[in-house]
Amino acid sequence: MDYSRDILLANEGKNISQGRYVEERSAALPQFKIEAQSAYSHDPSYPVLGFNRERNDYSANLHLSQALFTWGQISSAIKAAEYDKESAEHQMQEARQLALREASTGFFDLLLSLELEKVASDNVAQKQRHLDEAKRKLQMEVATDYDVLAAQVALTNALPALAQAQNAIRLAKDRLRYFMGVQEDFEVTGSLLCLPKAPDSFEVVMERAIANRPEVAYYKSQLGVFGELVTVAKGGDKPRLDFKGNMGWSDTDDIHDDTGGGYWDAGVYFSFPIFDGFLTKGRVIQARSRLSTTEIKLKKLLDQIALEARDAINRVDESVQIVKALAATTEQAERLLQMAESGYRYGVKTRLEVDDAESNLLSARLNVARARRDYLVAKTRLLWIMGEDMQRALAGPDSTPKGICDVTP
Repeated sequence: MDYSRDILLANEGKNISQGRYVEERSAALPQFKIEAQSAYSHDPSYPVLGFNRERNDYSANLHLSQALFTWGQISSAIKAAEYDKESAEHQMQEARQLALREASTGFFDLLLSLELEKVASDNVAQKQRHLDEAKRKLQMEVATDYDVLAAQVALTNALPALAQAQNAIRLAKDRLRYFMGVQEDFEVTGSLLCLPKAPDSFEVVMERAIANRPEVAYYKSQLGVFGELVTVAKGGDKPRLDFKGNMGWSDTDDIHDDTGGGYWDAGVYFSFPIFDGFLTKGRVIQARSRLSTTEIKLKKLLDQIALEARDAINRVDESVQIVKALAATTEQAERLLQMAESGYRYGVKTRLEVDDAESNLLSARLNVARARRDYLVAKTRLLWIMGEDMQRALAGPDSTPKGICDVTP
């Protein structure tokens, strides 16, 4: 979260919104301006008027202006800026949630790569044991050259899968390194093992998503922004009152002019743009259109969330069923392989039966590893769709009951 470019951009968006709020609030505060001048003039016609040919003029002025009544424009602009600040905060939360989702998915992918590398490594070691066993039997004249050659071919065929698995680890690390923003190498600890739990119902998911998703809250804040901007636009052709005042001093070094000194004035000013060429009407149309556009975008987002929720629920449910089904299958496949290898050593099982048992075990281990990863990723996405606090949810069941797993074995 310290590195994510999306989070850093969203944080700058917060700063922009804060500056916009300060800018809009300034319209409601008194405006002071100081002006001063020192001017030298030379004019041959001055003596005709009784002045010196050359003169210096000095003046200073303090100007004050304060809006008194603007037909709700200032107050609405300030409220719009407050809504905009809320929108920026929701965008920050959205970027944070998305960064955590992507980083956790990358982490689970790396755990899967490590698991697949272990499976491939165990398979190579197993093939090596079979080759050694075949060579031993050949020396004892209870096996043929065919058995040794078949074991050697099986070992060679298992090596590419190991190389691919090792490369997959490097790729998964690079992807996770991208999300974490680190350059140096690192190691991870963790396991894909967990007790899957069934997903919440669609109604529960949608209720939480509407209540928690920062994107939904963002569009609701934007509705507030554009609703207030409609009021601002409507006030463009309405009367307004302003208080204005001036206090100053002026003098000249002309000996014939002794009118210098201080002065001040103050008054309330009324202005009413009777006809602005339909400028205000055009701005109102645009403001109302932006409000309607935001409402449509919110409805579109809710439709999209509903579609994503159904898909995520189905994926979690599918993963739960696959993990439960394959967990027992892996144990059975391991036992069958042990029985086949023992029988092969004593000559009661054929090489084909051992190969079948190995193939079944390899498929089971690969399938269960992928199913566990798919469950973790699907459940992470479902938590993201519901707008749950990803950091707390991904911390595990010790931190919150909303974690991905009920129990970690």
